[in-house]
Amino acid sequence: MDKVYRRTQIVDLLRNREVETQEDLCRKLAHRGIHVTQATVSRDIEELGLVKTRTGYRLPEAAEPLAHLEPPLAIVLKEFLTEARLAANMVILKTRPGNAHSVAAALDANPWEEVVGTIAGDDTIFIATPSSHLAEMIRKKILALVAT
Repeated sequence: MDKVYRRTQIVDLLRNREVETQEDLCRKLAHRGIHVTQATVSRDIEELGLVKTRTGYRLPEAAEPLAHLEPPLAIVLKEFLTEARLAANMVILKTRPGNAHSVAAALDANPWEEVVGTIAGDDTIFIATPSSHLAEMIRKKILALVAT
């Protein structure tokens, strides 16, 4: 499990649920299939800048909510993307094993009008678009981000 994906899940948990303790966070991550030690969670809490309150952990207040917690799409693509292909009205992205979820989360955090939806496996992401023309546009956008 990579750090970006784990931290994305921590942020998602805190947006949707109360997390009282580090042990509670470890349990909730385990329910999502992410098994980590308390020491790892402690480092994630510190690096994400989470705030401990009387009722538990919460996300930091920020003028740009969570913008600093999720790496920009271009960085994630440059780090993990190995291939971008077309198949009719879909773009198929290949990543290194275990990294498709991080790339898909970054794509979903930057919604594009042309994208109908994404599905991620271990090393493959399917991006659905309404037409083959729009799929080619998305592929070109992705390749342009990798090239910058």
